[in-house]
Amino acid sequence: MTTLTQIQMPPQARTLDALRYDNFRKFFIGQLVSVSGTWTQRVAQGWLVFHLTQSELWLGLVACAAGIPTLFFAPFAGVLVDRYPRRQIMLATQIALLITAFILAILTFTHTVQVWHVMVLASISGIAVSFEAPARHTLISDMVGLESLNSGIALNSIMMNASAVIGPMLAGILLIEVGPAWCFMLNSASFLAVIISLVLINIQNVTRRIGDLHPLQQLREGLSFSRHHPTIRPLLMLAAFNSVLGLNMVNTLLPAFSADVLDAPKSGLAAIAAAMGIGSVIGGTVNVALGRYLGRGRFMSGATFVAPLLLLVFSRIAYLPLNLIVIGCAGFSFMSFYVTTNTLIQSQVMDEYRGRVLSLYTLTFLGLAPLGALFIGLAAQAIGSAHVMTICAIVDGIACMWVVMHSPDMRALA
Repeated sequence: MTTLTQIQMPPQARTLDALRYDNFRKFFIGQLVSVSGTWTQRVAQGWLVFHLTQSELWLGLVACAAGIPTLFFAPFAGVLVDRYPRRQIMLATQIALLITAFILAILTFTHTVQVWHVMVLASISGIAVSFEAPARHTLISDMVGLESLNSGIALNSIMMNASAVIGPMLAGILLIEVGPAWCFMLNSASFLAVIISLVLINIQNVTRRIGDLHPLQQLREGLSFSRHHPTIRPLLMLAAFNSVLGLNMVNTLLPAFSADVLDAPKSGLAAIAAAMGIGSVIGGTVNVALGRYLGRGRFMSGATFVAPLLLLVFSRIAYLPLNLIVIGCAGFSFMSFYVTTNTLIQSQVMDEYRGRVLSLYTLTFLGLAPLGALFIGLAAQAIGSAHVMTICAIVDGIACMWVVMHSPDMRALA
């Protein structure tokens, strides 16, 4: 049996180490193109839903529709990822996501799109993402090995957040110039890049201890391992709190906040999303160095307190230039938290459990968060997006600090 001390990642790993691997370089480029397209669609889809309904509640409903499938499928996806080739799972999910984006584009081009269309397509995409996310996270370790896993996770996060800058910028331009349909079509085409990269990747000699257990027994085994682990359990709890009450709350309410508070429904939405992406890119870039210098456990604990504090400040400001600065700093803090959390989880989990544990990590920000968005949308409909942001930021900060204070083993992680 692999021991924990055998899978600790070297502390001297640098951010760019993973780029030495040809497979990872191909994957990185394909993902950069594809995720940029996904962000373009995400911004345009939020604008389209609010344009069709003028309702914060519908923003929450659509986000919930995307997340509900993850609640049911993510744990089983982890078992699948631990049993079958991860690249093939990724390929299947990318094709499914390409098709859903194309259908939404056609519906919008023909002016027949209705909000229930968006909800149905969001649900189908949610099923695909339930399997894609744990496969993607675990595929990184297959490509770069444990010695460069810290770098691979950091570069993956930098790529995701560089896309969060590129995508909203493209969305802002396309929304103003040609409309949301072209955002959806661009996203559909962008999946070709990651599909090609996955076809070109050549992964050899990847072996995993799968065991003879029935899939349901493997599922229970993974849940038990996570629940009783002294550091993985609090890390998953923090991820859940920050997702439900923090990052996803912002993403859900930004269209309404930009329109109602900032009076800039298109340009303000794109600018805020881009500013948050820039802060996230910086956070992902310096995360490895800061975590090594301060201690990853302490660094993550600080980030999980600062992020909701900045959201609290953001929610009380109605001056776009200042909002951009604050949300950029919040993006830095959130990304520092998520990159470090992902790294710490992967450094603590044995490879035979990796897919199942990371499927639970996926569940925290793709399953629980959109479910919370339903209640966030209901509350915002009643009292306004700014007030809901304030309340969620306060509750998030208190909950995260409680977990940190009661998890000394997690704080002590190097």
